[in-house]
Amino acid sequence: MDLSMTDFSFFGSYMSLSYKKDISDETGYLCLKSLHGISKSRMESLKIVPVYKGLPETDWTVTTSYVSISLQSEHGSIEITFSEPDRFLLKGKGRDYGILIDTSPIYNFEYSYLLGTEDMPFCIVNSYKNLSRYLIYTPEGELRLDQQIQIDTSGSCKASDNHSAITVKSGSDGVFLAVIEDIPTHSLLPDRTMPDFQSVLSENNEKFSAFVNAFPSPLAPYKEMLAPAAYVLWSATVNAQGNLCFPAVYASTNMFPGVWSWDHCFMAAALNKGHHELAFQQMAVIFSHQDQFGQIPGSVSDSTIRWNFCKPPVHGYILLRMIQDNNFTDSELHQIYEWISRQTDYYLKYKDSDGDGICEYWHGNDSGQDNSTVFAGQVPVESPDLTAYLIKNMELLQDLAKRLGNFKAECLWKEKAEKLTEEFLDVFIEDGIPTAREAFTKKPIHSRSLMPFLSLILGKRLPEDIRSKMLAILKKDFLTEWGLATEAPKSPLYQEDSYWRGAVWAPVTMLFYEALKDCGEHSLARKIAEQFCTMVSKYGFFENFSAKTGRGLRDKPFSWTAAVFLYLSGRRCLIFDHHIK
Repeated sequence: MDLSMTDFSFFGSYMSLSYKKDISDETGYLCLKSLHGISKSRMESLKIVPVYKGLPETDWTVTTSYVSISLQSEHGSIEITFSEPDRFLLKGKGRDYGILIDTSPIYNFEYSYLLGTEDMPFCIVNSYKNLSRYLIYTPEGELRLDQQIQIDTSGSCKASDNHSAITVKSGSDGVFLAVIEDIPTHSLLPDRTMPDFQSVLSENNEKFSAFVNAFPSPLAPYKEMLAPAAYVLWSATVNAQGNLCFPAVYASTNMFPGVWSWDHCFMAAALNKGHHELAFQQMAVIFSHQDQFGQIPGSVSDSTIRWNFCKPPVHGYILLRMIQDNNFTDSELHQIYEWISRQTDYYLKYKDSDGDGICEYWHGNDSGQDNSTVFAGQVPVESPDLTAYLIKNMELLQDLAKRLGNFKAECLWKEKAEKLTEEFLDVFIEDGIPTAREAFTKKPIHSRSLMPFLSLILGKRLPEDIRSKMLAILKKDFLTEWGLATEAPKSPLYQEDSYWRGAVWAPVTMLFYEALKDCGEHSLARKIAEQFCTMVSKYGFFENFSAKTGRGLRDKPFSWTAAVFLYLSGRRCLIFDHHIK
């Protein structure tokens, strides 16, 4: 595992480690990052560097497995692993060998406390820059705090050039054991009765192997990517804390410490076959904050809830697939019915401001495809994909009502779905294909974005001539060597790396994969799935990818990319498609 590409973390932890280089002198260091949501703008907490005779080592190598990091130099070695989600251990060997922990203070009141006794000291790091706190101590070895503080007598919170560093070095036996523990809401005392380091490593290997092996086995070309993909989800999962009522798979450990309210659907879909409870929790972690009107927040973390946007209601379509793939309890089905019925009612009542029966996106961020060219002109926008999602919500509710023996509700949602389908065909079809329009003027938006084509999820609800034309345009204008571009590559607004104006994205790939199968287009569905899995196998789990070269773009690694890879590479229906080829 490349630590400069994939952060090292542990299932449930709010800490991650990555390898970075200092811009000024290219010196390498381990960076401890805070994964608490409030840290999003400044995640780096500590810098960790091997030292020999008190001086930083410049010539050392780092190797990483899924459960440990090893640092090696001429003078000694250090091995790192988690003993608990909120605690990791650094075991070092070598005479006069140790680590320097630079707390990198920014504000004038941000420094470390030296506590305990002279023979058993410990430190608490007050990392105010990301509102995190860490307990650091040494069950074996020596600890020293080196700190220079300039107190601002005015009591302001201005930045300062304070210095605060903790040095840990080996004892007389040439060994040290350092502990770094995340203490976000309270202070703790050191627990010096540490478990055996090798036993911890062995247990961690067993836990990770069990997590990986629970996923369906991928098709032969992608087997080697199973563990790396599973690790992205494993390492991005944080424990229930603060606003998170359940364990949650974060969008990434690099730039997006939180759960966004359509990202979580794709994590749930990937986890559903081997980790059903965790999959259901990915839905619950957002819907547990559903308000009295039925809206769900745009994103949630342990420390933040954002209501400014609400993301597309893709939930019913994904849950339909999940319920087909696995057995849900009656209790779970009742809960899903409550969530989706309230969400659907919310859209119908509050997101149709002009009362014409067609719901609106008020901003690009509400669509999930933030800067799609559909939003290049006037907003709000009435886009075919939004109405399609709501129809699929209604199909799910009809199915759930039938499963739960509620005939009246089954008929109600069936009728609503049929009525909204008629309205869809009446207002959105322009030149034979679904076309977005401005909400106020009702003028069609002649964008070359892929977004309106997501209404293909309606499958056989769309007349055959409309489906045929949509499919022809998809193949001609959007399908590239690497999958479906989110803006037609020949569009004047296409940009290779401009988010939703051209890149290939995991969630869109998965939605089209399922939509194409619903339309009976198994060959094309298989093709885009294989293109995506091949691209990810070559370039990694980036946030998105160039439609022209396949190279990874933006954040690394990204959870929904790994999730969609797991979903597509291990699908029974994909295997079935190979049989009917």
